Amino acid sequence: MTPPSFANIKRIDFGFYAILGLIIVTALWLLAMPWNRDIQRSTLNRFQFQTRSYWAWAAQQPIPSMYNFHNRFEVRRTQSVTDRDAVWERGTINHFPLRMITFGDNRGYFLKGEDGCVIDAWSSYRGEQLHTHWTATANPAGGFDFVGEVRP
Repeated sequence: MTPPSFANIKRIDFGFYAILGLIIVTALWLLAMPWNRDIQRSTLNRFQFQTRSYWAWAAQQPIPSMYNFHNRFEVRRTQSVTDRDAVWERGTINHFPLRMITFGDNRGYFLKGEDGCVIDAWSSYRGEQLHTHWTATANPAGGFDFVGEVRP
């Protein structure tokens, strides 16, 4: 008598179905983005760190960053919007406009000294727009505090 062979027993591969589900949900999200204002707003919020909950932000991480958003930024030394001499840098960036301060090569340059800086970021997509005004100020621990507010 030979022992039973387990090679012919079919097992469900839950990992495969989880990955397949993630791919389907991501594809549906991307296909719906041009027409769904809630998805557009949610993605704009993600780009400017304005997502209200960590879990909503984390759930969007598998979704590719879109290059079809128009993202602009301006970094200034002071709060004055009218003082154009205070502008350090302005430009257009593919995605995540606040990367200039959070993870960019220029972080040390913009955050030198105790004055900090002011960052304005604008993102737009098919009529949806988001403008966030960020202030970076030095804290006693030696780092910087970032405070952002959405502006009309």
